[in-house]
Amino acid sequence: MRILITGITGFIGSELARELLKTKEHELAGLVRATSDRGHLDNIADLASKLSLFYANFTDWHAIQQVVRTFRPSIIFHLGAQTAVRQSFELPHEFNETNFLGTINLAHAALEIPNFKQFIFASTMEVYGWQKTKKPFKEETILHPASPYAVSKAASEYYLEMAAKAYGLPYLISRACNTYGRKHNTGFIAEYLITTMLAGKDVYIGTPKSVRDMMYAEDHVGAYVKLLKTPLINQTFNFGTDSRTKMLDLAKKIRQKLNFKGKIIPHFPPNYPWRPVAEEFLSVDASKAKRLLDWKPKYSLDKGLDKIIEYWKKQI
Repeated sequence: MRILITGITGFIGSELARELLKTKEHELAGLVRATSDRGHLDNIADLASKLSLFYANFTDWHAIQQVVRTFRPSIIFHLGAQTAVRQSFELPHEFNETNFLGTINLAHAALEIPNFKQFIFASTMEVYGWQKTKKPFKEETILHPASPYAVSKAASEYYLEMAAKAYGLPYLISRACNTYGRKHNTGFIAEYLITTMLAGKDVYIGTPKSVRDMMYAEDHVGAYVKLLKTPLINQTFNFGTDSRTKMLDLAKKIRQKLNFKGKIIPHFPPNYPWRPVAEEFLSVDASKAKRLLDWKPKYSLDKGLDKIIEYWKKQI
């Protein structure tokens, strides 16, 4: 199977490529932004001889079309995106162009490939946004995206649904919860807390009462493998763990594991970049994925945190 992965230098894209290359069933290619920092390629240095790399910006229709025509994938994993939620409030046009227009370009390039099998799109639980309920969201929950980032993902979902009906594009959509286990980026909550505490510095929790569902990276990759193997098309799946936790409680849990003696400060640090709103509760009901894909997470929050703490202890 010929598989194209966008965002291959990123957190999940690189781990997915490694997982798929464990067998010789697939021929892989990765799409890297033409304007990307070449230092990001270090994240996949171990894969360089095992796959093909193409360079193009999502907003460049002709470049995207040429990449897809050249490689002729049967499957596209569209994982690449602008993902910094806070930054999306400052750069809404850039996020919309990269995420929404990029999805449109890839979808239409895929439609040119004979016998194209599956367009697997990485959406996010952020698309649920503001909800009155404090129960995990099901796939049929009406979306109320609460950031330009989430809007760009929701718009992409709607476009794929339309493209399936209008053009016959086969798609699957993943709405995954917050994922931790990064090995290169410490800007996300679990990695920030672990690395800052290991450095002996006080930590800040900007939204201490916010509740999030947390999933370890290996389980996230496993979800994509299940999507690759299913014969189902034109479906949306939540992927979550029921490991709901307040951000302050997450910090306390990590503090206990590290025997951290510094302070946990329950507000944003001084001069923290502006973010106008943040959802209080984001959690998903993954029962559909468990029922139809036979997917379930292998890692509890404690077990996953132990693994990533062990990794970062060796790096710091």
